[in-house]
Amino acid sequence: MIKYSISTLMGMIILLSIASCCKEEMTPPVNPIPPEVLKQIEANGQVLHQGTNPPNINGKYLLSPAVLVRSNFDDDLFVGYTFVDNIITFSGWKKGSSDITIQVEEVDHLIGTAMGSYISGSGNDFTVYVLIDLKDNDNHTVKTTHVFSGTIIKDGINNLQLSIFMVDDNGDPNDKYIENGQGRLVEDEDGFSEKI
Repeated sequence: MIKYSISTLMGMIILLSIASCCKEEMTPPVNPIPPEVLKQIEANGQVLHQGTNPPNINGKYLLSPAVLVRSNFDDDLFVGYTFVDNIITFSGWKKGSSDITIQVEEVDHLIGTAMGSYISGSGNDFTVYVLIDLKDNDNHTVKTTHVFSGTIIKDGINNLQLSIFMVDDNGDPNDKYIENGQGRLVEDEDGFSEKI
């Protein structure tokens, strides 16, 4: 029979009390994208996978060819327009967490740095939500929302979608960005984004 001293038992009780107290005070993860923008993104055709058990999507994927599917404004670009290829890296996700780090690389285009991100989903389906500050060649910064959805498989992602919506164009002094609240839905035209 194992014997514990009174001080050991009291220590265990205090430790359990602290652990349960902390557990109750933890706040659930917060999606960084404003709800009104999420509604616009979904209305524009983006699939938003719900759930608190997303798959592990850590890796680097090639979104190519990246084609315009739909815009929620009078867009000068036509449906089917091909954008520069995107290399999307998801990293830092751990089972039981809703946090994930994202890096988006576009050849000869903007450089993106993730500000906050959130992943949801279940089974092999996922959606990643992120706020990104972009800095162009004129040193002008804008804040956008990027939402990625798809189904993870062994060698890549099926049906990868990317919505890009403007949150704050910071006055757009060079008149080269879409207006706040406007956005586009882009998909991998062949339906498969390979892991690279």
